[in-house]
Amino acid sequence: MIKPISKLCATAILLAGLLASFTLQAAEEVNAKAAKVVSLTNPANTYGVQIGDKLSRKIVLEVPAPFKIADGAFPKKGSKTNGVELVEIEVQTDQQKDVTLYTVNLSYQTFTNPSKPSVMQLPAEKLALTGGAKAETLEVPAWGFWLSPIVTGGIETAQKNIQPEAAPPLVDDRAHKTRFALFASLLAASLIALLYMNADDNWLPFMGGAFAKAHRQLKRLAKSSGTKTAAEEASALEKRALVYIHQAFNQHFGANMFARDIEPFVAKRSSFKKMKAEIAQFFDESNQSLYSIEPRDSQKIIQDLANLSRQLRACERGV
Repeated sequence: MIKPISKLCATAILLAGLLASFTLQAAEEVNAKAAKVVSLTNPANTYGVQIGDKLSRKIVLEVPAPFKIADGAFPKKGSKTNGVELVEIEVQTDQQKDVTLYTVNLSYQTFTNPSKPSVMQLPAEKLALTGGAKAETLEVPAWGFWLSPIVTGGIETAQKNIQPEAAPPLVDDRAHKTRFALFASLLAASLIALLYMNADDNWLPFMGGAFAKAHRQLKRLAKSSGTKTAAEEASALEKRALVYIHQAFNQHFGANMFARDIEPFVAKRSSFKKMKAEIAQFFDESNQSLYSIEPRDSQKIIQDLANLSRQLRACERGV
């Protein structure tokens, strides 16, 4: 009787072992086919977070076929949970033979400012799976962190610690003022010099000299000689132009001035020294006009005398 009982026990033990093995294998197959979180990467620090800081999570999910995660199952950008807002979401899908890998990048920002350190958390997520025989969900746990206030205390603390605004340091602009005054003086001097050189009227002192008057007369005479006139009339205008220049020389010299008086004149009026050659040429032209019997281009001579009077006016004004 002992041997049959021993064989029966051995057979029972063997059957129990085989059943346990099959049960374990079936459980492993079920677990292998279940959706799961492969990896979850949270921010590095759970402290020192302040208002406006961005916190990022990276989640890798493995979903076996035929399950999948619909686009609408992921959290929506802009959703807020207890002062934490989802500001960015990116989902990447990698379709493999038997599974689908989802890489989800979530970026959150905190928009609350407590008066003292407080515990907050990135929200947990429940992702619904579709495509299977029954509805299933995949859960992503929450992640807690400490939110630090920008300042401790309230408005009373801020009022106690407020400091008066310091006056900004003044910029030393004395050097700039000096340079500005210098350039303004140079500009004014240049404008006055141009005025003395080119103005016909007596706007400023020393502008109403004899040659300035002669130049105005010669300009009017040059316009008159520009019209068609008889030869005798043109010659008369030429002689009148010469007289205007002679009168100006006589006024500056203090007596009737002739060609022999050029040296004493430039010695007396040193500002005319640079025009010595032109003055000598004028007296030569004057003698030719008085004594020449050949016809002359009176209109050109009058224009030349107007140009000469302008140069002599500049010498008269000292510019």
